[in-house]
Amino acid sequence: MEKVFLQIINMSITSTYVILCIIIGRLFLKKAPKIFSYILWSIALFRLVFPFSIESIFSIISINTKTIPENIVYTSTPQIQSGIKMIDVPINEVLPKLPIETTTSIEAIVPVEKVNPIQILISIGTIIWLLGIIVLISYSLITTFKLSTRLKTAKHYYGNVYITDSISTPFVFGLIKPKIFLPNSITKAEEPYIIKHEEIHIKRNDHIIKFLAFIVLSIHWFNPAVWLAFHLMVEDMEKSCDESVIKELGYSIKKDYSYSLLALSTGKRKVVGSPIAFGENSTKSRIKNVLNYKKPKFWVILVAVIAIIVLAVGLLTNPPKEISTVEENKVSTENENNNIDENYIDKTNISKEVEKFAWQYIDKQIEAFENVQGKDFKVVDKEITRLERVATIEDILSTPVEIWELKYRLKLENMEGLVLAGGMNVEDGWLIDDGPVGKPFLAFTYKDGNLVFLGNINSLEYDAISPELLELSIRGELENKGILPNETYEGNHVVIRFPLSTGETGQLLLSQPVVQGDSGMWTVERWMDGNGNTYLSYLGIDKDMTIKDYYRNLQIESDHGTKAWLTNPVEVGYDYIINNLGQILVKKDDLVVINPATIYDFYETPESHYIGYITKMTLEDRIFHLDRVEFINLDDKERISELNLNVDYDMPNGYYIYNTDNYPLSLEVSDSTQYLVLNWDNLTEHKSLIKKEFIEYNKSIEYNPLYNVYTKDGFVTRIVEQYLP
Repeated sequence: MEKVFLQIINMSITSTYVILCIIIGRLFLKKAPKIFSYILWSIALFRLVFPFSIESIFSIISINTKTIPENIVYTSTPQIQSGIKMIDVPINEVLPKLPIETTTSIEAIVPVEKVNPIQILISIGTIIWLLGIIVLISYSLITTFKLSTRLKTAKHYYGNVYITDSISTPFVFGLIKPKIFLPNSITKAEEPYIIKHEEIHIKRNDHIIKFLAFIVLSIHWFNPAVWLAFHLMVEDMEKSCDESVIKELGYSIKKDYSYSLLALSTGKRKVVGSPIAFGENSTKSRIKNVLNYKKPKFWVILVAVIAIIVLAVGLLTNPPKEISTVEENKVSTENENNNIDENYIDKTNISKEVEKFAWQYIDKQIEAFENVQGKDFKVVDKEITRLERVATIEDILSTPVEIWELKYRLKLENMEGLVLAGGMNVEDGWLIDDGPVGKPFLAFTYKDGNLVFLGNINSLEYDAISPELLELSIRGELENKGILPNETYEGNHVVIRFPLSTGETGQLLLSQPVVQGDSGMWTVERWMDGNGNTYLSYLGIDKDMTIKDYYRNLQIESDHGTKAWLTNPVEVGYDYIINNLGQILVKKDDLVVINPATIYDFYETPESHYIGYITKMTLEDRIFHLDRVEFINLDDKERISELNLNVDYDMPNGYYIYNTDNYPLSLEVSDSTQYLVLNWDNLTEHKSLIKKEFIEYNKSIEYNPLYNVYTKDGFVTRIVEQYLP
């Protein structure tokens, strides 16, 4: 539901921009018939309802249609990306951020920690949003029911027209078979105008349009711009209906019609809360519009039609994607966080301009050394010993990403008392840092003829660089900064969950990088361990081959039948589990496959299952030990054969407990952990205990119970006693 909530917010933000443009457009249509202003609101309705739009160079949408990234709950520095710096920067500064732990392991590159404080805010926001919808809909249903009860006394006049003394203003009520209700106070002279007005509403299906608009308003209730749009749409609806009455009954009725509106305005609307009934409003502006209404000239109609077409094309389409104002804004924010003064570099002299960034980086490192080493750490000279472009990656952003390797050395005023950390050494009186931090790789890309600084990547050793390793490292850094989504390949996905040798449940995200559909090969894009940490998949591709070329070659082999199994995601996933992750004990029957799946299925941390004996559980300590075992029953024929068990001798009760791991596992409970023990009066059920009762239960029985323990996101969710016959 959080996914839907974020989608609604993004649609609402884009629609706010559209609504403002429509309000401005209405000013230019002031002399045109109000039907054109009324039609304009269909553009806003489309944007508020549909989460998609085609791209067009004629789009006048100048903000990002996904201001809140879908991966915001999975990034270490969650940030909005409207593309408007004066909005993004102050908001991003107050958003909660989560440090990211990194690793240089070749098997698990760039882990991304999923748990983020902003998830709590989004969950709370989702609940409030749903409650708001429930309140609005409930209020409308109640008022509709009350109104329906009041209208039961209405007398049939003719056709679908009814008269009653329980209302003071005319209105249409109902959706499928709408009825016109008139107050007794209406004179015979006023009836033709009022009834014609309501009949035109019904003929144009205004009663249905307003009902749908109210439902959309209920969904976007948190957005003041949508309330304003609803009010203005109803006003344009009424005015255009007034004009239609005048056109049908003649311009000579304008004065009498205005008197009727004025007479009706003395009554108060009674149906404001009902979405399937609406009366008349904005009396003053309507009377003014009726009196000023004249037959429109041809050029006015022509201009109005052109204006609507232009606004429709401009507001219903999205601008084409570039490296994007969003990425530019994100990069700018990142540079500010890194205290880098310049965001763009003159492309005419790239090496010299890159050097400016290099010196700023070095100065920043000197400040860090001073904080660690103390006041005696004084640099009297500094040199760049290497600044060279070592690689260009084409397949990460829409423009190339360049990687520059930087090496430098520092001359100190006094070397005495210097604490040499890992990778630091002294050569010829110069301090050299050969550790990862001392040999950074600076990443840049291009935007509008300029070079844009993306940040520094310190997790690489140049000697080990391959195009694959380089691309994965850069992608991981850009994902952590929110510049890229936590999804390498859009399209079809499959999620496979499997047991790890440590007892947790891991899962794979499989995608189709080349061709979508039945003929497309599958690959493991990334995987997640039992604690929710995700890792980009490292395949060990040839040093001279890019990931894109590697997958293209595999697709060709698959098309020719030499590797047809690559079109089976389960086979691909199982091969990765065995050969890449080394989980050789996993069987195909152990796999849980979600097909089709979404990126959100993958980022939902799987539940891990252990079975064993509980030791060292106390009321004060949240940590306890679990002596894990393997519980084998008669259905596990393959495992029985592997262990060479005699069913009659080793498994007289139908089970066998295989316990070779004497090293206990430490697990942590939370306040929401469930403790379920056997109900000996009914063995098909368990009874729930609090932690204190659970500890006392284990002390009171003579045997050592066997428990199933389930964990998620690093905490035990429930402990369930295993029945042993």
